[in-house]
Amino acid sequence: MSCQYTVLFAPDSLADYQDFLVVETQAQYPLLVPIEARRPPPILTLPSVLDCGYCLVGGVRFGQFLCCNEGLSAGTFCILPRRQWPAYNIRSVVTTSFAEEPPFAVSPSLFELQPGQTTVVEVVFFPTLAESCSQVFTIVCDNCQVKDITVQGQGQLIGLELVCVSGEEEVPALGELCDVTAEHYVRFPPANPHSVQQRTLTIRNNTHLELAFHWQIMQPNLQPLLPGEIPDPAHIQYHLANDDVFHVSPASGLLTPLQDHEFLLTYQPQQLMDYHRVCHLVVRDVPELPREDEPQDTAPKVNDVIVMEIEVKGSTQAYQVLLEPYSIHIPGEVFIGTTIRRRFKMWNNSRSRISFHWERSADCHIMEVEPPAGEIEMNECFDLELVLTGGRPGAVISRLLCHVQHHHQPVALAIQVTFKGPQVSVSVPSLDLGLMQLGDQTQATMVLTNTTHLEALWSLGPGEAERTDSLGPGEAERTDRHHTQITVQPCKGVLPPLASCSVDILFKPLVCQHFDTVLELAVENGQGCHLSVQADVQSPQVCLLTCHLVFSELYVGVPAQGSITLINQTLLPAHYTWTMLQGQQASLCSASFTPSFGTLEPNAKMDVTVTFTAYTDMELSAVAALCEVTGMKDPLVLRFFSKAQRLNVSYSLPRDCPGLDEEDPAASLVLDFGDNVLLKRPITKQLVITNHTAIPAPFTLEAEYFTGHAPSPPAGQSQQRGLHVRKPLHSVQAKKVEDKAQEGFVSGLLAHGKGAAFFVQPDCGILGAFETQTIDITSFTNMWGEYRDQLICKVGDLQPKLIPIQMTVMGCPLYFQMIGPQPDRQNQGPIIRFGTHVSGGDTVSRSLRLNNTSPYDIRMDWESYNVDQEDRKLLDVVVAYGDAFPLKDADGNEVVGGGAMSNDAPPTWDRSHTPSTEGTSSSLKSKSDLEEEKEEEGAVHSAPPQKRLFSVFIRPHEGNASDYPYCITPQQIDVPAGGSSTIHVSFTPLTLSELTSNAACVSFALGFMSLDSKVSSCIPGKVQRAQGQDLEPLRLDLQASVRPAVLSVQMEEEEECLEFCAVASDLIQGEPHNEMAQRKCSITRTFQLKNSTEMPLSFRLSTQPPFSVLQPQPGGGTASCSSHSLPPGENQLLLLQPRHNKQVKVAFHSSLSMLAYLRQSAEDVPPSVSLVTNESGERKLRFRQTLSVHYNNNSLQTVPLCAHLSLPTISLSCDSLDFGTCYVGQTLVKEVHLSNRGGSSSYWRVLIESGEEEEGSEFRVTPYCGVLKPLEYPVSSCTQPLQISFTASNEREFQATAVVKGVLGEPPLSLHVQGSGSFDERFVSLLADI
Repeated sequence: MSCQYTVLFAPDSLADYQDFLVVETQAQYPLLVPIEARRPPPILTLPSVLDCGYCLVGGVRFGQFLCCNEGLSAGTFCILPRRQWPAYNIRSVVTTSFAEEPPFAVSPSLFELQPGQTTVVEVVFFPTLAESCSQVFTIVCDNCQVKDITVQGQGQLIGLELVCVSGEEEVPALGELCDVTAEHYVRFPPANPHSVQQRTLTIRNNTHLELAFHWQIMQPNLQPLLPGEIPDPAHIQYHLANDDVFHVSPASGLLTPLQDHEFLLTYQPQQLMDYHRVCHLVVRDVPELPREDEPQDTAPKVNDVIVMEIEVKGSTQAYQVLLEPYSIHIPGEVFIGTTIRRRFKMWNNSRSRISFHWERSADCHIMEVEPPAGEIEMNECFDLELVLTGGRPGAVISRLLCHVQHHHQPVALAIQVTFKGPQVSVSVPSLDLGLMQLGDQTQATMVLTNTTHLEALWSLGPGEAERTDSLGPGEAERTDRHHTQITVQPCKGVLPPLASCSVDILFKPLVCQHFDTVLELAVENGQGCHLSVQADVQSPQVCLLTCHLVFSELYVGVPAQGSITLINQTLLPAHYTWTMLQGQQASLCSASFTPSFGTLEPNAKMDVTVTFTAYTDMELSAVAALCEVTGMKDPLVLRFFSKAQRLNVSYSLPRDCPGLDEEDPAASLVLDFGDNVLLKRPITKQLVITNHTAIPAPFTLEAEYFTGHAPSPPAGQSQQRGLHVRKPLHSVQAKKVEDKAQEGFVSGLLAHGKGAAFFVQPDCGILGAFETQTIDITSFTNMWGEYRDQLICKVGDLQPKLIPIQMTVMGCPLYFQMIGPQPDRQNQGPIIRFGTHVSGGDTVSRSLRLNNTSPYDIRMDWESYNVDQEDRKLLDVVVAYGDAFPLKDADGNEVVGGGAMSNDAPPTWDRSHTPSTEGTSSSLKSKSDLEEEKEEEGAVHSAPPQKRLFSVFIRPHEGNASDYPYCITPQQIDVPAGGSSTIHVSFTPLTLSELTSNAACVSFALGFMSLDSKVSSCIPGKVQRAQGQDLEPLRLDLQASVRPAVLSVQMEEEEECLEFCAVASDLIQGEPHNEMAQRKCSITRTFQLKNSTEMPLSFRLSTQPPFSVLQPQPGGGTASCSSHSLPPGENQLLLLQPRHNKQVKVAFHSSLSMLAYLRQSAEDVPPSVSLVTNESGERKLRFRQTLSVHYNNNSLQTVPLCAHLSLPTISLSCDSLDFGTCYVGQTLVKEVHLSNRGGSSSYWRVLIESGEEEEGSEFRVTPYCGVLKPLEYPVSSCTQPLQISFTASNEREFQATAVVKGVLGEPPLSLHVQGSGSFDERFVSLLADI
């Protein structure tokens, strides 16, 4: 037989349990059954001793130790000081994140480790005494296991020791003044300035820590103290040394623990003085001990501390240098240029090495020392060599200086020597050149010899006796003539030792004479000699067989020929040359001779042909020709006698010229170009010139005032053009090239800025014998006006002929840039079409550039007129007082006296009593105007123009004057000469009375031209120009139409409003109930705005939150991006072209703040927000707004917007749950289902609420939080089973309420749970109820 029992084990802790069961039977002894319950304990790898090492007293040292759980069970561990264990309540002991037992602190004090998990235990060591410290801490596990660990460390103070100093150790002398705080003393032996001495300092770090240090060189603290007296700390001051005499290397670094460190102390004096300094060894970042009144949790303070002071001293001595010997004397004479050498020694008796440098003398003699520079060690000598080279003869006594580095005075070497130079002799004692002819030259050669062993620098020239310094005026002149006739080649040179050279002497006589002179041979730095030179010189004689020449038949400008004879009267050859004519009438004729130059042999004759030309009809008698003969003092003279006839020329017009008087052609000799010449259109007239004589003559023709000269091309342009035209051009290209060349040609003719030019072709030439020449006169213009001028005709030396010229030019020199010049319709401008515009819209402006091709500034006065088709008016009568268009300032006010002087001024006006207009109109004058005013100043003032007091103008009526809807600004503008100005034509759309109506706006503008310059309006006798109403204005036509503004709205789907759908759960991101974070979400929708009109529409888009307008995109695009990357598009002015569309993005911005509307009353909720619930119970927040389209004409168009925010809706499968009666300690579990019927996910949490404080722990819900997906997901995602567990802790009845809450505005759900506990074993159940 057997029986089975179930043993229930319910521990209240994780400790190991041992017990036994006593089974009593009928046997004598009971049966003992042992019972054990244990689990594998956690095992930590933390060592039993935690060593923190060494730390300075007052400092903090951190140590980290890795702790790993190598056991098979998890555990929670608590670290606390050993004195606090055992403790009845761990929570009362563990109050902070670390366990502290001075001078240690361990963190964390409470931690949990899973099997294999690792954590870091951090130990803080903060000693306050220099001693070894240790404390015991206890680690308590939740399985009631306890382990002690020991934390130890050692506090230390800074300990540095000066072990030794290299060299001899010295102590301060008795009574020597020393630094009062220095611990050590170092003295350097005497040194020279700028020398270097070094000592090695060995310092030992007796601590177990690295110490950061740096050195400071300070001024000493010198206080006279009696033996045993303590220095006063108040008088101890620390000042840095202001020099670098002492230096410690390395100056900073780290002192390793328990190691010796060597430092190099360097002494480098700069001046002759004693130095005294103190070297401070400073340890950085040394912690301070906290005071008793300071809290212990404050961070320790650190400072730099002076741990060692070393006093250093040093003195300086001057350099000691000695020369052996101190003077060098060279006996006898030494040739110059010869180098001699002498040796000597230089001793250094100083305390350090010296650097020296010898000077080099090279002014006359070269004196130097080799080597010139070097270094000499202490108490040593240096072998040197003196090098001497003489430059000129003579005795030399001098000193050569040696500069020793850093020595205040140079060392001198005395020198004494004598030099001598070379000697040169001549091969002949004198030189005789014999007899020669004036004009010839002769040459002789002699030899120079150097009789010494030195190079001789010689020169041969006039001697001292021949110089002119001490001679009279006549003797000096003759001596200078002697010197200029003789040339020595070469005149100087260099002769090597015992060498010879040849010298050529060239004699060129200037006059007939007996030549006698002396040349001196000079040797530089040596001895020379003298040379005598002699010669005899003579010249030839020539005459004419006849001394005059007569020409009986001669014409002006026609050459005639005659013959003369030359005779040579000597035995010397003669060279002759004919020169130009001389005499009072030499300018009236010319003559040429054949041959014009040559040579006459001794006693020879020569015939010369003379060609004579007269340039006047006067009788010529005071004219002669000169023949110069080489060697003769006076030239030969030949006189001329003649009388010539003059030229006869006539002028006429062609036979077919209209208006020609055949009976008296001279009376009708006028070049009339017409009364209606179009501006810029050339007109050509002809003139006939006839020569009635056989004398050819040059002729020139030119207009008197309006001259026109063909511009000359730049250099190289004709050649370059020839290179370019090798390739044949197309006919169109050739036409363009020809037009451009013609334009440049005309611009060059009119460059003088007078408005017109008369071009004469040919303007010059030769009129042959009995020849008739036809001349073309072409007029070119770039300014209107009535022109008068005279053609000046000059033929030969005849009196100029003046032929009148007259011409009247009509047209306009202004044109608009947009259409260019209009040759045939110069006063007609372009038609400005503004297109179609919105009714009541903004003003539209067009800029028009107006170009001025004339040479004058033109003032334009603009008037705009509206054309009315029903207007029946025929004529306009305009009455003006004074100027019809007066000059105005920037504000539109008339400038008194600012108008140009014209013929309209009344004759009674007195210029001296009227306001000056010079200052007002000066800014309107061009450069050409100012030049012409200066030229015509006398003419203008001689005939002042007159003004009309009243003016009446009658013109055809074409429209009514008005500046609406078209306006031209500025109404008065100056167009500079050859430049341009800009006017602005603005159109203000009309405001239509009906939306469906449209209107056409037809107008025109007239620009009246005026000239403010006196010269440009009138030059008496030359040009007269009309202006203002007397001149045809420049016309500008204006057209536009006005229509109402409207856009068509095209949505993606056929719907009345733009709808948005958002989900409330999208506003939360992260893990459920763990790291949830709020965020804002935006949903965008698009629609199209299309402009179906023929005009561009400007508008702005705006709406109200929670809607916003994003940056509109051009229609037809397929690219899209997130709403967060698009800039906001509200209140941005947009322009939509005709027949174009634009895509508009509208965003709905949702946030958790919108859920606040669910908690507000109906009165507080805005009208645009409402809560909507459908038949299935799903809830949504609905938002309504409108998108406004604001046009620039203040009209408004709206687009409706609607958005739905889906909310979660949760429910429980039941609202109460009864567990009945359960055995105490036994857990029963039941399930209920939580479901979501909304369109948004629900983030829910279950809380257990109980009426009593101790109750509530008997009921548990698993899971207690989660996320329910919306109803559109699978059922398993939108439904969550909740397990409700009940464990009775006592024998009584328990009740509680489980409340399900959400974070997205869900109404809370309540589940009432109850159950009773009992110790009756009949309520024990092996399975839990579901």
